[in-house]
Amino acid sequence: MFDVLIKSLTFILIIVIGYTLKKVDVLKKSDANVVATIIMNITLPCALLTSANGIELDATILILIAIGIISNVVMMIIGYIASIKDDAKMKGAFMINTSGYNIGNFVLPFVQSFFPGMGVVYLCSFDIGNALMGLGMTYAVADHVASGENHFDIKELFKKLFSSIPFDVYVLIFILAIFKLQIPSPILTIASTIGAGNSFLAMLMIGLMLEIKVSPLEAKNVFKILGLRMVGTIVVSLLTLFLPIPLLAKQIMIMAYCAPLSTVSAVFTRKIGYQGDMSATANSLSILVSIVCMVVLLLLFI
Repeated sequence: MFDVLIKSLTFILIIVIGYTLKKVDVLKKSDANVVATIIMNITLPCALLTSANGIELDATILILIAIGIISNVVMMIIGYIASIKDDAKMKGAFMINTSGYNIGNFVLPFVQSFFPGMGVVYLCSFDIGNALMGLGMTYAVADHVASGENHFDIKELFKKLFSSIPFDVYVLIFILAIFKLQIPSPILTIASTIGAGNSFLAMLMIGLMLEIKVSPLEAKNVFKILGLRMVGTIVVSLLTLFLPIPLLAKQIMIMAYCAPLSTVSAVFTRKIGYQGDMSATANSLSILVSIVCMVVLLLLFI
């Protein structure tokens, strides 16, 4: 228990450092975009390559990929139903912000520290489905709802998906798993060295991004989004307990469901035409809730 608390507090301390550096003007909130670019294009792909090297496809892996897709679809539908009386842009905003999980920048550092090996493999498997939805499909559907368009641009959808380096890495990992191939050791050595910095940068970025700023008018929707995600987390966690997968996989899935909003949720929310601070505030608050949930789950599981 002491080890769990120390490691968890270390992650929290890095978040506090990032937040403090922003408040004393050593760094700016806009610097989070630079850190995010480094993470998404360099350290996270390297961390994924290192962690998921040698993954072998089996029924559990395929089930977890399917769960990553289904959980996003279910939450997206819930978001749509919850905002059925609102205007089109609000419907799209709810669909984006009730679904999607920040796995690579939040849950992965915890799992790498406490459940290396198969724990990371299970998490990455879930994130393949989660990334497929969160980096393209959810935005495409929400944008369709928000704009009232009558058709999807499939070409644009695939362009969005494959322009994401982490998603490309997942595709590579999946292909390697199908053909039972492994990454050459020299490449793995380089990737592991670079990927080792992912946890620190991810938590520092969260600290820089952390900001609670919302109008009283939007506050109701912020708490509505968080409430829907909490209820959804409880329901899917209970259902996961009955799945025919190993206990460790169930534990990892429950941790994944407790992840904050996706890092791209605020970006996609603005892209569909919603200009308020609802998404950014919901994201920040979800991080605080997720930190508490993660520490509690680690104390229960370890």
